[in-house]
Amino acid sequence: MLLKLWFLITLVLTALLLGTSFAHTLEMPAKLQYDAAQWTWLQHTLYQAFASVGGPIELAAIFSSLVLVFLLRGHRSSFQLALTGAVCLMVAFFGIWIFITNSVNAETARWTIAQPIPPNWVQWRAQWEYSHVARFVLHLLGLMTFTAALLTLNPTRRE
Repeated sequence: MLLKLWFLITLVLTALLLGTSFAHTLEMPAKLQYDAAQWTWLQHTLYQAFASVGGPIELAAIFSSLVLVFLLRGHRSSFQLALTGAVCLMVAFFGIWIFITNSVNAETARWTIAQPIPPNWVQWRAQWEYSHVARFVLHLLGLMTFTAALLTLNPTRRE
């Protein structure tokens, strides 16, 4: 019963996380058309809940995926799939968000509409937007591999 519950928790948290990165991906074509002032204004106003709500969800999804991997240690096929999913979530956060996305967040937090926006703002925008597409792909792969781990699990047989 614990294993089923932990699968449910991990799948729900990962699905919620996937929703945030999917939303960013869907917004990207329009936002790539915005000028510097409009894009900066969105960065300052639209994404507050993504940090305050999305951040804890992402950390909870990573934690729950690691617990799931531990619980599956005796089920080789499901273990390997869940481990792949956990790695996807960790790379999306510790590799992409911390080192790429957050560096743009820190930079753009200093920009204001009243002051000149740096001339290289288009590179900052591309880094931010495409980092979210990469995170979306990793979140989707994570959800898919957790689902595959559940579907391949035979709780009566340990491998």
